[in-house]
Amino acid sequence: MTTRDAETLAQLVSEQAGKGKRYTFEQLANRSVDPESHYSPSANLVWTIASGKSVKMNPKLVKALAAGLGLTPERVADAAHRQFLGWYSSEPSAQVTGAEEDEDVVYRVAAKAGVTAEEMPAVKAFYAALRGEGK
Repeated sequence: MTTRDAETLAQLVSEQAGKGKRYTFEQLANRSVDPESHYSPSANLVWTIASGKSVKMNPKLVKALAAGLGLTPERVADAAHRQFLGWYSSEPSAQVTGAEEDEDVVYRVAAKAGVTAEEMPAVKAFYAALRGEGK
């Protein structure tokens, strides 16, 4: 597991915002705008996130923070899942026929900490269906 696999949302935000950091909380809040909805969190909400306190997460907030931090929404969402749910995201080796021809296709699985995606029966069934097994 890499450092990126263990990072939390609080870590992502506090690495870039706060006293002596790249941005103040207000500056990061102003940079954090969801490109689709134009939602922007308050400086107080950004501080709350950096402090590791519980907040109500939603897709608009994830996309806004991703824009402000200069990170992908997937990385920000993964960090939020780890912090608030104790889950991580992985890309199991699916070996799905035809997927290798489309570089844009990525299959990701959310799994509880300590459990690999391959150990979950529903995930195995999902990938078997993608491969056309059991028809």
